Amino acid sequence: MNLKAVRWGIGSMSFGLFGCVLIILTVNFTPRAEDKAHRVTEAYQGFQDGKCQSCHPAIWREWKDSMHAKAWIDEIYQAAAQQVPDRETKCDQCHAPQPILMTGIGEMPKLRDRQREAGVSCLVCHLDANGAMNGPPASAETYFHANVTNPIYTPPTKLCATCHGQKSVPEHDQLSSFLDSEFAENTSCATCHMPVVKRLQSTTSHESIKGRKHTWRGSRSVTQLKRAASLQLEYETGQVSVKLQSRTGHILPGGTLRIIVLEVTLLAPDGTERQKQHISISAENENRLLPNEDRTYTFDMASAATGDTISARLIYQLTPNTPESDRILMADKTLIIR
Repeated sequence: MNLKAVRWGIGSMSFGLFGCVLIILTVNFTPRAEDKAHRVTEAYQGFQDGKCQSCHPAIWREWKDSMHAKAWIDEIYQAAAQQVPDRETKCDQCHAPQPILMTGIGEMPKLRDRQREAGVSCLVCHLDANGAMNGPPASAETYFHANVTNPIYTPPTKLCATCHGQKSVPEHDQLSSFLDSEFAENTSCATCHMPVVKRLQSTTSHESIKGRKHTWRGSRSVTQLKRAASLQLEYETGQVSVKLQSRTGHILPGGTLRIIVLEVTLLAPDGTERQKQHISISAENENRLLPNEDRTYTFDMASAATGDTISARLIYQLTPNTPESDRILMADKTLIIR
């Protein structure tokens, strides 16, 4: 027991002829402000000392390779943020935020002044103002910190909205379009970005249980990008029709710097390129796809002849400056003219 957190009250009452005295001790277990601050500081120190890692090794391994862990140190982010004059109020606070259970779920985060290199760490999403770690039901017990079962983690979309649903920061506002989609009726952000995995929650766990994988796979994941859209290809009398279907639960591409290029190429039977056309889909062009949207593009291929091959490719660029060698093929289709 932390004696600093205990307040003693003494009262007395006489009983019978012997004048016996009953001493009543009342204990107030409400932690004082300085005790709360101390526990929060202990949590930060514990993270720095590797206690999160040593007690939750499986979850830690998932997190450390995620973009949440690299949110601050990512070179692409730092290069982009340096171009923003007021980066501390537009960018940085979501890349190294204070614990959002303190600053408010769904509210604009606040930039923290320590451990920024840890990006979006365990403490950002789980630490509260009392120094306790919050989590979903069945969170493993531990001796280092108090555990609080919090229903916010069951449908975690509101939690994600803190950084991914701020309309004043459109670069990362994927949530607004998600909430307007049919996906929001029976799925959450975690459905796609934190798939269910069965593992030990901590070193004190006795059996593996189901939980959410702390990887938040997204635009840096080739697997995720290949699931994000599909193509259908048709040809009729000098015209090529490409049907592009978004399979995401939010606007595509999801960030304002991201670009998707639909490229259609006409090749002669010997592989010679006869014709190539492309369309860029981006926030700048104001033509991003809505959740689950089907869109058909028509290309004039009047020079097409029997035996030619039509190739359609959907290519992803993380930023406008992404070199061609680092661009990712999301989908492709080919058709031979008969």
